[in-house]
This record gives sequence, C-alpha cells and structure tokens, in this order.
Amino acid sequence: MNTIDEIVQYADKIWLKKIVITDHSQFALDKDNLATRNWRNHTDRWKNIYNDLDVGFGIEWDLIDEDGNCCFDIQWKESDFNILSCHESLFQWNLENITQSYTNAILKYHDKIKFIWHICNAHTSKYLDIQAIAKILNQYQIPIELNSYYFHKWYTNLEKLNQLLSLLEAWVYVNSDMHCLNDFGYRKAGFDYLKSLWYN
Repeated sequence: MNTIDEIVQYADKIWLKKIVITDHSQFALDKDNLATRNWRNHTDRWKNIYNDLDVGFGIEWDLIDEDGNCCFDIQWKESDFNILSCHESLFQWNLENITQSYTNAILKYHDKIKFIWHICNAHTSKYLDIQAIAKILNQYQIPIELNSYYFHKWYTNLEKLNQLLSLLEAWVYVNSDMHCLNDFGYRKAGFDYLKSLWYN
C-alpha cells in the first residue's frame, strides 16, 4: 500500500540496516489481474536517495503443482532473493499432495531458495507431513519464515509450527508480511512467541 520511498524512509527511522521488498510472482499477479500496474517494472530505475539503507528486491515464488514447478519471475524478470510459498487459491493440484510438491520444488531449486514462506499457514499446512518437510529442509539447510501477520491474525497452525520448530536445524526468520507500514508492528508477536519457546 506504501511506495518504495516511504518504506525506505520508515525502515531507516526504526534503525534497520537492510531490507528486501518482495512481490508476488507473475502467476499470482495474472490470477488477481494486477499485472497491468506499470510501477511493477520500474525497480530497475529506482534508487535509494534518502539514507544508507541496503535495499534489495525479491520475488515470492508460487508453488504451482505436484511436480514442484514454480513461477519465479515478475514480467520475465528474476531475482537473487527468492522465497518459496504456496497459496491455496493458486495451487493447481490436490492439496493432499502438498508435501510432495514442496519436496520436488526444494529438490529442483534448493540453491535458489532463501527461505520457505508461511509454510505453517492454517489453509495448506493441515495436509503437510511435518517430519518429511523438516528432513528435506534440514538436508539443504533452508530456513522457514514465521509470518507474524498470520500469527497475529490466527492464520497459523500452531500445532504444525511447533512440531516443525522442534525438528528444524536451520534458521527461523520472523517476518511481518508487511503490506502497509502499520503491519511491521506485528513482528513483535512472532518474536514473543519464539521467546516463549526459549528460542534466542
């Protein structure tokens, strides 16, 4: 909802050193009829003229099918910062096979995936085999995201999340899933929850 300029100025005010602004993949944009917004292809022209904040741009990949195929571009542009996610409305196969889909995607693209996005959301994780997912995440040392917006709004499957956290050997990133500046405050709920589980 905010411009890149507004985000960058706000991030500097709260003492962040680096941020990555990500957007949904072209597959999601086409599905939601958002692909015609011209500003989506202007990041190559944008420059931070406000402060010393390190600003990167990434893409939220969409997991599409059982074979682990993903959409990883926006208007044919790819990124070095990629996060893998699955959205129930975009996934084109039976959600009961979501574990195999994630596994196949990780086998194909593990060297390009920074972390897995909202993997324990309430919609898709009920079909997830946590032990199988934890095994392949640990094999390739792929972190997961604790999505603070989902957590705050009770969109998180806590049973699955706790099980995954108990098995995971990689990092956990606490993220706001910020769509407006106000959303950044939701990160506190994520940190507080991890602290309650004795995470440092």
